[in-house]
Amino acid sequence: MHQARITAHKGILVVELVPDQANGEGTSTTNKLRNLATVIHDTGRHLGVSEEALALLKMVQRGLDRIGDFAWFSSDDGKDHFAWLGGPKRLVNPTSVAAARDYEILAHRVIPNQVPDGARMAIETNF
Repeated sequence: MHQARITAHKGILVVELVPDQANGEGTSTTNKLRNLATVIHDTGRHLGVSEEALALLKMVQRGLDRIGDFAWFSSDDGKDHFAWLGGPKRLVNPTSVAAARDYEILAHRVIPNQVPDGARMAIETNF
């Protein structure tokens, strides 16, 4: 099972899929940028969000469609799921995207805002 984390730097969200080291997972085919979207199941266990990122996620506007740049939804089994358009890593300006129409902040773990160096450099160069 993969984990995901969302951190923030200079007002930009850093959304990334990370292998679950506790289960001994290393690199996998999910590192290839070929996915239309990435989904994390059971976000209460598998999604870490920093306080800084949470404030930015609350700024994301809902769109009119069932899908969007972000979707955070509950399933019939009582678990929450988070999805984002794109592959395992994405930098997102929260004011320039639209979430699914049912998007809301659901279960997650609070994590430190430790932004990877590569993401930090990309944000400072491109945003």
